[in-house]
Amino acid sequence: MNTRRFLALIGVPIFILVGCNLVGAPEATLPPPTVPNVRIAQVATDVPAPTRELRPIASPTSTELPQPTATTTACTTSELAPVRHTAVATIDYATKQVQVAQQVHYRNLTGITLSEIVLAVEPNHWQGAFVLEAVRNNMANLTHVLENNRLTVTLPQPLETACEITIDLIFQVLVPRIGSGITAFQGYFSYSDRQLNLSNWLATVAPYLNGRWVVNPPQRIGEQTVLGVADWDVTLNVLNASGDLKIAAPGDVTQTSATQWRYVFPHGRDFSISLSEYYRVNSQMTPGGITIEVYSFPDAVRSTDNGPVDAGIFIMQQAANAMQQYADLFGAYPYKRLVVVQGDFPDGMEFSGLVFVSTNWVYAFEGGYDNYLTVITVHEVAHQWWYTRVGNDAANAPWLDEALATYSEYIYYEEFYPDLKNWWWDFRVGGYNPQGAVDSSVYEFDNARDYINAVYLRGVQMLHNLREDIGTEAFFKLLADYARAGDGQIATPQLFWSLLTPEQYAATQDTRGQFLRIPEVR
Repeated sequence: MNTRRFLALIGVPIFILVGCNLVGAPEATLPPPTVPNVRIAQVATDVPAPTRELRPIASPTSTELPQPTATTTACTTSELAPVRHTAVATIDYATKQVQVAQQVHYRNLTGITLSEIVLAVEPNHWQGAFVLEAVRNNMANLTHVLENNRLTVTLPQPLETACEITIDLIFQVLVPRIGSGITAFQGYFSYSDRQLNLSNWLATVAPYLNGRWVVNPPQRIGEQTVLGVADWDVTLNVLNASGDLKIAAPGDVTQTSATQWRYVFPHGRDFSISLSEYYRVNSQMTPGGITIEVYSFPDAVRSTDNGPVDAGIFIMQQAANAMQQYADLFGAYPYKRLVVVQGDFPDGMEFSGLVFVSTNWVYAFEGGYDNYLTVITVHEVAHQWWYTRVGNDAANAPWLDEALATYSEYIYYEEFYPDLKNWWWDFRVGGYNPQGAVDSSVYEFDNARDYINAVYLRGVQMLHNLREDIGTEAFFKLLADYARAGDGQIATPQLFWSLLTPEQYAATQDTRGQFLRIPEVR
């Protein structure tokens, strides 16, 4: 941990009402905004079907993958990752249609013999957007059932512990246009007139937790994904795009021809990309050696009453600052690059090694640091720890990533813009007088505002009181310990609270009782 940074945080007064309960925070000095004040990744269950039809893609390149030589590998410990995805995708940029051949390499570490494997197939949320053409092993078709976002595959023979199987998937994706209303928040799997976003577009292996495969049903509030880590090797063939096309994607990239790119991305919970013929790219390296790449549109450069501003450059600088601070406080960032994309949908969204920041915040930016562009940028960077490095059940324990990412914003303002930390508190929390249990699931809410208030904002209040209960030094140690203990895992609230000493756990009793429906969580 950076000693200068840590001591600076300890020395900063925690809150304007020291010793007061945060529920009694004063009303905001600014009126509440008319748009959601935090990142809301909305998942809609009722989505209009695309008006276009799937049709064959005439591709000059092959989408066939190498076939495995046997049904299973030797049933021994392997240096290879337990889950590996190899995919070849042909993207017709003009029609926004994708043909995919994906191999899922899975080694059974569940401790039991498996007769089936369950995959999460998120594009099937959208009516007419996903067509599954084949599920195979060694060229033999496998029995399978696709229900909503859950694909259950019956194995050709029982898969013993430490044995591996390769499942071949052939499917097409017809990407929908970014919609209006609640569906617009899913713009990370949609297209605009100038952008094609492919997130949660490939199949993933569902985690096997507590004796069951976990694929949460979608609903209209929050996020539902539960993703383990995997290695990704993805080849993209892009048709019908101009020579100005740029692809925003994580990992190590090799361009093998004018229309083909290969990405190798280890230890990611997903593999997300964004394509546009209009991107301009700015990059900056942090003192820790991490490259921040920002893909923005020309309209990120704007004239304002305060003079000209370049939101793309501003995003890059704030992301670089946040990356260095969070790495110092929470532990190393797991990749060489972080890709930040200006997204033509209402808010932000995080993925492994890539995040979106809304065009809305770009258009609203007029300089300074008391704005959503700063807040949402650093929020999404924080998710590289509280989502990518430490996973969680986003449907049933959403505070583990959302409350921590939102409180990380406050930590950012404490160090870089301490004069604005009280503004941040009023703007993000105080003005909403949030209510609700922090340990709520997404399925308990009928509207986004109540969900945000309970999970994000009451979660921030809980974390701040926890910091006062055990002291700032112990609090930051707790966050670093949690990032280390949950690295590569799907963490639970029990893990978080178990990292407190018995004395600290006792000291937090009142806080847990105030904010949690189930306060005894060890």
